[in-house]
Amino acid sequence: MRLSFLFLLPLAAGCAGNLADYIGERGSIVSPQLLRYGFDLAQARCVGERLGASLRPLQLRLLVRSAGALRSGYFEPGRLTPRDFGHVAAAMADPGVRPALGAALDACGMADALRPPPAPVAEIAVPAPRGPTWLNLGTAGSGQAIAIDAATIDQQGATRTAWFRLTDPGAAPSNDAYLLLIDCAARTINAKTRERRDANGTVLERIDYRDNPLPVEGGTVMEIAFLSMCT
Repeated sequence: MRLSFLFLLPLAAGCAGNLADYIGERGSIVSPQLLRYGFDLAQARCVGERLGASLRPLQLRLLVRSAGALRSGYFEPGRLTPRDFGHVAAAMADPGVRPALGAALDACGMADALRPPPAPVAEIAVPAPRGPTWLNLGTAGSGQAIAIDAATIDQQGATRTAWFRLTDPGAAPSNDAYLLLIDCAARTINAKTRERRDANGTVLERIDYRDNPLPVEGGTVMEIAFLSMCT
């Protein structure tokens, strides 16, 4: 008994793919999966058409079957990406699928689609400006106190310079700082500059004084400054 052509046709189609794969647009075989993997409509159409032109229908069907089995992405939690589709293509036994996908992506302007995103540039933390650390030197008989920013001490021979802060009796520490030049040999103190600062040490106002070295008076905060720097 002879088998009719109409009976043989489905058998042939079952061995090599669907009949529609041969008479229709092959790009439509894989395009739905491309959409599922995060390609937009234009990208899915472009890549699908090029894969359809370079791969056989059976290769496309096997690719679609493998892609359809993946439910969770490898690279980004909660969604499938073009990189996941590239991973599926690379894992197939047919070595021609992955190069065909790469060529299709290149032709569609998506050469970077399978590459990992660039690592984020680490931001360099800029420390907040720090105000001076005031070290209390003592209190004079008048009740006035004096403190020094020890980080600013500069010694040149018999002279010392540093920034000082005065606090009047019963008052909060002043925001004014004074740059004093102390001559240990001459036993004089010369106020060079006054700065008004905020809590972070930012200078709000600056006044430079004319040169006027004065002798150190006993029992004052100036004597405390002199003794702390010169003895």
